[in-house]
Amino acid sequence: MADLSYKNQAGLSSGRAKQKLRTRQALVAAARDLVLRGQLPTVIDAAKAAKVSTATAYRYFPDQLRLLGEALKDAGPFMRARVPGDIDQALPAGQRIGLAAEGFFRQAMEREKLLRAVMALSLLHSIDGTLPREEAIAVRPGLRRIWIEKALASEAKSLPPAQFKRLMLALNVLISSEALCCLQDICGATAEEAMQACAWASQSLVDGVLAGAAAPAKRKKA
Repeated sequence: MADLSYKNQAGLSSGRAKQKLRTRQALVAAARDLVLRGQLPTVIDAAKAAKVSTATAYRYFPDQLRLLGEALKDAGPFMRARVPGDIDQALPAGQRIGLAAEGFFRQAMEREKLLRAVMALSLLHSIDGTLPREEAIAVRPGLRRIWIEKALASEAKSLPPAQFKRLMLALNVLISSEALCCLQDICGATAEEAMQACAWASQSLVDGVLAGAAAPAKRKKA
């Protein structure tokens, strides 16, 4: 009899654990879906979407940042899937990077509120000790890198590795949600002005680097 009682208790405990996991997964999935629609869900928003009581939701996620941290990790692959196919390598490199910059910023402008939350979340987690630095950084999907790498696939083979790496680092500064927010908040630019300035600077940088790389070869031929 005692054995049967123990098995029943074990079964109940296992059932509760599975139910808790399902509830947590439902909250994260609901928050992720709201994120992908361009919203910035609160714990209450996720609870409503998941059809879970607010009190229960707060037991799993005491604040919005913790909820967003889980939702953004879950949404990362879906957000990356929004990056388009390869950029035509037959176009001049400057034009390619200009297209990449505009494509990235158009998407960023559609979900600027979300991007600001991602930046805040990543920075807070990186300094408050709740997550290792690598995990805090992983909250950010890094879409800019995909855009830039697609645009300059040809130059990855033609430029010296050190020079190409330096160019990529500089472009990741220019084509970024940080640049978009900075130019609006600090310089008073509109989102459109910020996008155009960053695209122009990126194209000018690529054109200048490639012109500089081609100059020694021309001198040798002469």
